[in-house]
Amino acid sequence: MLRTHRRKSVLAAAALVATTMLLTACQGEDAVDGGKSAGATVSDSAAKEKSDDGGSSTGAGSEAPSGERGSKSGTVSGKWVGTVSYLAPGKYTVTDANGAEQAFFTSEDTDIEGAGKICGDADGQAATPCTEEELEAAAKKGFGATVDVKDGVAVSIIEDHADSGAGMGEGERSGLFSGTLGYMAPGKYSLSRDGNERAFFTATGTVINGAGWICGDAETVTPCTEEDLEAAAKKGSVAVVVQVEDGVAVTIDEEHN
Repeated sequence: MLRTHRRKSVLAAAALVATTMLLTACQGEDAVDGGKSAGATVSDSAAKEKSDDGGSSTGAGSEAPSGERGSKSGTVSGKWVGTVSYLAPGKYTVTDANGAEQAFFTSEDTDIEGAGKICGDADGQAATPCTEEELEAAAKKGFGATVDVKDGVAVSIIEDHADSGAGMGEGERSGLFSGTLGYMAPGKYSLSRDGNERAFFTATGTVINGAGWICGDAETVTPCTEEDLEAAAKKGSVAVVVQVEDGVAVTIDEEHN
């Protein structure tokens, strides 16, 4: 009877030890899982804070901010000869003989000179300073002029004497004229426009500026020689602007294209 009681006590003690070891093992697993969960929570929180602070993310679906390209409008520069037309207050176009149109703006500093259509007298020896209001009124009708543009704004708008309706002839007066350059003889050239022709001479002091046809290239204005001018005039189709005094060219500027 005593041996049976001792055996039951040993079995009960063994069962108690087994139960205790089982509980301890379960608690250890829970502790490990709990550590992993806590670690993930801390990591997620840190990632969220970095994202909120504007930190970069390389995860799927993230997009880098696109840069904004500055748009520079109206930065064209050069000299154009053609018909000036009105677009809007302070904004005009000049259209050359080939139909190419260039828009430009005016400012308070724009030099506006007329020769009968903007303002002034077509028979005058010198151009007449005009106002913006006179320019606008004339541009609504259209008139021929040479327009010097810098960064999209007209530095000067000089009405063409040839557009005033006066006849063209050999050295009949001084002024600023435009047209297609032609060769007549050594040191003697012509300007043709709308079926009319004007003759003029060159001198040793004549300044000749090319922009790709007489000499140089279209990117920069280049000083040219008399030989360059003669060769270009013989080929033809070169548009120029000529400042003439008493029938002699002071400057010959190739039209910017």
